[in-house]
Amino acid sequence: MRSFFQKLAKYGHEYGECVMHDIVHDFAQFLTKNECHTLDGIGRNSSSERPRHLTILGGTEEMLIVSQNLFCSLKCVRTLTLSNCWLPKVPAEIGSLIHLRHLDLSWNPFVALPEAICDLYYLETLDITYCEKLSCLPEKIEGLVHLRHLLNAITDELRQIPQGLRMLTSLCSLIRFIARSNSDDLAILKDLNQLEILNVEIEGDVDFGSAELGKKVNIGKMSLFFRFKAHFIETPSCIETMEPPPNLEELVLIGCPGAQLPSWLVTMSRANNLKKLYIEKPCNISSLRALWKLSSLEELELMVVEKLECLGKEFFGLEALPHRILKKISSLKILEIRRCSKLRDHYSDKTGDDWIKISHISRVDISNDSSGMVIHTYFLMYLSSLKSNNCSL
Repeated sequence: MRSFFQKLAKYGHEYGECVMHDIVHDFAQFLTKNECHTLDGIGRNSSSERPRHLTILGGTEEMLIVSQNLFCSLKCVRTLTLSNCWLPKVPAEIGSLIHLRHLDLSWNPFVALPEAICDLYYLETLDITYCEKLSCLPEKIEGLVHLRHLLNAITDELRQIPQGLRMLTSLCSLIRFIARSNSDDLAILKDLNQLEILNVEIEGDVDFGSAELGKKVNIGKMSLFFRFKAHFIETPSCIETMEPPPNLEELVLIGCPGAQLPSWLVTMSRANNLKKLYIEKPCNISSLRALWKLSSLEELELMVVEKLECLGKEFFGLEALPHRILKKISSLKILEIRRCSKLRDHYSDKTGDDWIKISHISRVDISNDSSGMVIHTYFLMYLSSLKSNNCSL
């Protein structure tokens, strides 16, 4: 055994799931027997009767009744995991767990969260990932003043973010934010200057200026998803006028409007730290701006960029530059091209002049399928957030 954890599942180039060795698991259980509590699907429990960390397994009807009764006695709990318990409703009694720091409600079918959850003053992490029926967040969400991570990926029924979110100035991870057309939704982000991970769904004409993203020096990972991309083909000004976070390292663009990538993407002073760029289903892009100006770019992933025919002079900058020199100035290490038929025709055979232009890149993966890619981009960002979270229990 060389490590406490062993690699198990891979998402793209990153391992998103690991398995703990049996010996390590047994030892961890022994060390935490007075703090950790597990309740299985038939009502049996193990370990401490006054746990600091509680995990409920299973989702039978009996289990739901037991879990509601448990809340009255869990005054010391810091971590509560109710993932995949088939909860049709989150009990209001959960608001009495005043010492709770981490609450995992992911993979459950409830449609709303009780307002009582806003009484959890010390809550730092709220995980509602894959709560696909959830249609709204609590109106008094500003009560969660210590919340640092809102993990709300794959919550497609959630169509609006409450205004009270603007008060959560400790927020570091916001996995899914919805910006509606002609609304002031993005103004909610104005004072959230601790953000490190931000994913925004844009549903129409929006004002990025109100978000003041250029002042958010901590954002390292950002995703912009244009849901109704046809609306932007002629009017891409909203993204063009955006001032990006100055220390951005990873950027995801889905359904990007217009015929070109935003000009700020290749402005040295604005995107000089960018290491990873993922582009999927842009509206009308037929060429890439001079990405060679991104001196730190290490990974470029193109997904369903059908109108892009080749990585020509716009990509490399000076087409006449000898390839041996090009190799020295390029930081690109990984190039993935998926479901881009015209690009595949130019480069997949790994021969000819076109291939020479990219042959210096350490890893080039060209295919006509998406099996190796992450199915949902926000899920990838969610996995990344788990790596960057540094929460004390």
